[in-house]
Amino acid sequence: MSKIEKLFIQGVRSFGDREPAVISFNTPLTLIVGYNGSGKTTIIECLKYATTGELPPNSKGGAFIHEPNLIGEKVVDAQVKLAFRSMIGESFVVRRVLELTVKKASRTQKTKEVSLSSRRNGERFGISTKVADLDALVPEKLGVSPAILDAVIFCHQDESLWPMSEPSALKKRFDEIFEAQRYTKAIDNLKVIRKKHGEELARLKINEKNDKLNKDKAQESEKKMSALQEEIELGKDKYRDLTAEKLLLEDQAKEKREEANAFLNIVNDLENTSTQLKFAQKNIEELRSTIDEMHEPDDYLENASAQYEERLQRTAKDLEQKGEQYRGLQAELESSRQALTVKASEKGKHQSDKEKHDRQLANRINFIHDAAARLEIRGYDGALDDQKVDAFSSRVQKVLEDRRQDLERLRRENKQELDQAGRAISDLDNRKFQRSQDRLNAKKEMAKIDRSIADTQKEVASLDVDEGSLAVAQANLADLDARLDLAKTVERDSNLDQKIQQEDKSLRELQVENNRLNQEMLECSRLATERAGLEYRKKELSERARDLETLTRTWKDKISAILGSPLQLDSLETDYQSVLERQTSTLADVRNQKDVLQQKLKNLEYSLSTSRERRAQISSELDRCKAAVTAAVKTVKGKDSTMSDYIGELESLEADYKQNETDLSLFDELKKFYQDAQQKLEHENKCQLCSRDFNDQPAAKARLVKKIAKSVSDEAKKELLADMAEQEVHLKILRAGRPQYDTHQRLQQELPPLSQEIQGLESQKETLVRQLEDKDNAFREEKDKLQDVESIAKTVAKIVQTSKEVASSEKEIERLASQQSLNGPLHSAEEVRQMQDACAEQMRSVGSKLEKCKHDRQHLRDEVMDLERQKSDMKAKLTDVSHQAQNKKRLETAIQSLKEDHSAQRIIIQEADQDLESLEPEISKANTIREDIRQRGEAKEHRLSKEVDSVWNTVSDLKKVNAEIQEYTDRGGAANLASNLRAITTLETTIANLDKESKELTVQINRLSKEIDSGDRQKKNIRDNLSLRRNLREVEELQQKIEELESRNAESDYQRLIEEAKSLDFQASRVNAEAMKLHGQCHAKDDSLKSLMEEYEQFYKDARAKYRESQIKVETTKAAIEDIGNYTKALDNAVMKYHSHKMAELNRIAGELWQSTYQGTDIDTILIRSDSESATAKRSYNYRVCMVKGDTEMDMRGRCSAGQKVLASIIIRLALAESFGVNCGMIALDEPTTNLDSDNIRSLAESLHAIIKNRQQQANLQLIVITHDEEFLKHMQCSDFCDEFFRVKRDEKQNSVIVRESITRVTEG
Repeated sequence: MSKIEKLFIQGVRSFGDREPAVISFNTPLTLIVGYNGSGKTTIIECLKYATTGELPPNSKGGAFIHEPNLIGEKVVDAQVKLAFRSMIGESFVVRRVLELTVKKASRTQKTKEVSLSSRRNGERFGISTKVADLDALVPEKLGVSPAILDAVIFCHQDESLWPMSEPSALKKRFDEIFEAQRYTKAIDNLKVIRKKHGEELARLKINEKNDKLNKDKAQESEKKMSALQEEIELGKDKYRDLTAEKLLLEDQAKEKREEANAFLNIVNDLENTSTQLKFAQKNIEELRSTIDEMHEPDDYLENASAQYEERLQRTAKDLEQKGEQYRGLQAELESSRQALTVKASEKGKHQSDKEKHDRQLANRINFIHDAAARLEIRGYDGALDDQKVDAFSSRVQKVLEDRRQDLERLRRENKQELDQAGRAISDLDNRKFQRSQDRLNAKKEMAKIDRSIADTQKEVASLDVDEGSLAVAQANLADLDARLDLAKTVERDSNLDQKIQQEDKSLRELQVENNRLNQEMLECSRLATERAGLEYRKKELSERARDLETLTRTWKDKISAILGSPLQLDSLETDYQSVLERQTSTLADVRNQKDVLQQKLKNLEYSLSTSRERRAQISSELDRCKAAVTAAVKTVKGKDSTMSDYIGELESLEADYKQNETDLSLFDELKKFYQDAQQKLEHENKCQLCSRDFNDQPAAKARLVKKIAKSVSDEAKKELLADMAEQEVHLKILRAGRPQYDTHQRLQQELPPLSQEIQGLESQKETLVRQLEDKDNAFREEKDKLQDVESIAKTVAKIVQTSKEVASSEKEIERLASQQSLNGPLHSAEEVRQMQDACAEQMRSVGSKLEKCKHDRQHLRDEVMDLERQKSDMKAKLTDVSHQAQNKKRLETAIQSLKEDHSAQRIIIQEADQDLESLEPEISKANTIREDIRQRGEAKEHRLSKEVDSVWNTVSDLKKVNAEIQEYTDRGGAANLASNLRAITTLETTIANLDKESKELTVQINRLSKEIDSGDRQKKNIRDNLSLRRNLREVEELQQKIEELESRNAESDYQRLIEEAKSLDFQASRVNAEAMKLHGQCHAKDDSLKSLMEEYEQFYKDARAKYRESQIKVETTKAAIEDIGNYTKALDNAVMKYHSHKMAELNRIAGELWQSTYQGTDIDTILIRSDSESATAKRSYNYRVCMVKGDTEMDMRGRCSAGQKVLASIIIRLALAESFGVNCGMIALDEPTTNLDSDNIRSLAESLHAIIKNRQQQANLQLIVITHDEEFLKHMQCSDFCDEFFRVKRDEKQNSVIVRESITRVTEG
């Protein structure tokens, strides 16, 4: 158990700063005695300061520290040390040091040092030197809260009546004692945490719901993917079977075709051989009709043909050489012509540059004329050569430099003038500022001096002292010494103590009789009390009914509108809760519906986004395919072609290519036919087909000749081959674009359904958005309704509470009325009153005698003490008067010095005002001069700057023109033009020579061609005879071959095999179509599967885990909310139970102490009522001290006397100390007898004696009693508990000292 052992005081209030005062605290009682003003209360203040760090009330500005002026010091240190033991018996010393510094016009107080140390095994250990730590550690070691130390154990005398303070202050005190704010804050924090968890739970439930939907969708998606996977596998297996079947049928068809091709070769050989036979027979007929048939042997004809061949080869070789020469000349001629074209183009450019150069020369001359006239430069009016132009440029450049120098010089001059004017203004401004500052400083100094004079004069006025006062004080001190000696002699000669004991015995006997009569009177007066209580309850009922009516009338319409039914007081709370729950449920339903719509909208937006992306991909692919196909068509057909021309162009090219292939295969035979037709036309002048002559038809013959020449020419074949090559290239380009064309067609078919799907989704989205907006509006409306319902919660609670109070008051009135009717008086109140009057008269008589004896004794003692105090006060006053006289003289000297300083500052202000008045015109004049200089300078600068700009523009333009002229000269413009003209002349001569040589070669080539043509005809006749003989032999061979082929009968076998092959091809096509259909279905399912897998990966991959996680979070959050609610409820119940227990304990102890102490009959007992502050769940209490008379409770505040306040406050503090000071059994009572009459003083002393006696066995019981009433100590019978006491008094220096004295000085005095 904790207890305090010793207190060390130095430099605190009236305790001097030189010698410390020490007091030890005993168990169970420590007495401190001293007259008023001796410094007793300072001990309580030091104990409180040492343990809590709290300074006494009204001690700001250093009032807690010893006055420095009394000892003539500027700095005083105050020190408080307290030795105590903790709850576990550890020894601690807490030390606090304050410092007060007095300056001329201020005081500064600060904490200089704090420390807490402990002593173990003879060694001291420091624990803390921080104020905050110290303020918390000391109460912790003592085992009580700072509130108990402040308000109960070491309560200051000025604050000892706090139980009777106003309700707000009383509530604050009890809340601090019960530490209500700490637990209320904890409960509030728990409720906030629970609310946050509730909000989190609502969010988690939404997430859980969404995760459950996603999990279900994931399961559904997995089922779909599994089904699609199975269907795709089955489709692939079936596709492979159909593909194998198709390949088998194709192989069979191929075998049939190969067999048919074997027969086809025979059929074709037969047909070809028949055709060759017919052609050979036809050739024989044509040759016989066109040649001169020769009868020489074949060898002769072949030799003749060989000789013609050698000669023709030589001629052809010469012709070829001449042709090469001609082609070389033509190439050289074309090159020269192209070069001539290039040179002609260059000539135009050179001539254009020459013309531009001439214009620039003319413009330069005009520009120089204008510039010379504008700048007034003479000598440049006529013709100008390059030398004059250069000279003009130099002149203009020099003019520019001169003008720039003039501008710079002007700017420097203007700047110098402005700087000079500015310096003059700056000097004046500095002088003005300096004088203004001097004036301001002087004013500030005057104000400071005025304040100092006023403060000093107030201090002088407060010193009501002079030299006569000092003499009077000395005379009064001598007179007091004589009177004190006389009073002590009279006190010793009186025999008042024995008389007091006799009268006190008689008074006690009368008090016993009076108590019996009082008890009898109580029964008589109880009925009157009950009637008074009944009237009070009726009045209270009337007030509460009026309050209820006011509340009902004020809020009836709004509450009825919200509840939807008329206001019924008996069911208002139930109806309100029902409406609140219903509105909350409605709001939750609307919120859930809104969340469902939001989820649907989210899913729809995802589908719409996917479809839009697919449409964008299709559109992009369509554009790409269209661009590729269009590019291919444009490459083949031309720039104006479109994609719609693709199929037609492809089919057209394929048809043309097939036709050209056919023409190429027949070209040689046709050529031979046309050669025969040409020979017949030349020799017989007849047509090969119809044998018609052309004697009378020259035009038809010419057309035929032209046609034959074209057909027999190799150029036609070359053109045909070139066409086929070009067509083949075009076909490759078009066929390369066929996949893109097919893709384009397929995507065009997919795009419309997809667009319709997007349109439908957008329509659904708009519908959902409208529905969601409607739900949002509905949600806001329901939320507003809920807020309206919640807004009247406090009003409804107040109405319900008031209604319950009205009902409670009615029941109480009924109870009191029935109780009053049952009870009756035991005796006549008049008889009991007469008996009481007689007893009271005797008691008054005895009491008067006793009181007179006590009064006489106390008067003598008080006279002695008063004289001692007067003597001490007179000594202090004498010292004070002496100090004041010195201070007054010093202050008067200081005031005179300050007045002189004030006059000096006033002279400074007057001089500054005169200087400022003289400076203003000078500053204004200087500003005007500077502004005039600035304006004139800017005007000159602007004018000269414009001239500089004009000259600079002239120089710039001239440089630009000269640069362009010089550029033409530097690149050799004139030389280039002359060179170009020479090159054109040379090329024209070369072209003429080449043209002449080309014409000569043409003549030679024509002559050689004619020689070759004439040799060809003779040679042709020989060849035709040889060909006729070969054809005759070939006809015989062909006839034999035809006979052999016809004998094989291959035509019927070929037709049969072809039909079988076509049947197999049809079956293969059907199987292939089925396979392609199945492949397309598999591909579509594969795309669907891919889409599902992507959707699954993107949205549903972790759906199960997320749902599981959401479930766990929801359940754990629910459990946490439930645990927090249970803990909050348990903590709230514990706080309530603790509060109820402590209040009951306090009221029990206070009631016992009151009944054993208070001697009056108007108050049976006292108690502390704690009323709930509001109807809400938040625990908060209002406190009031009540007095009980019979069954009636009344607030003591405003109804009790000063003595009753003091006694009630002491009893409440004793009860609080006993209830809350289990670990610290100490309490200090400072002047407990204040305002108490003698009976209550005696009863309080006896009660304290009983308390100490009953708890004497408690090791840490420490009752500290501080009083000036030694009679009170006698009633306490202090000698039973202690052998000595401490007396506080003043020494010769008027400093407080503590002296230990024997208790017999009190008990026997």
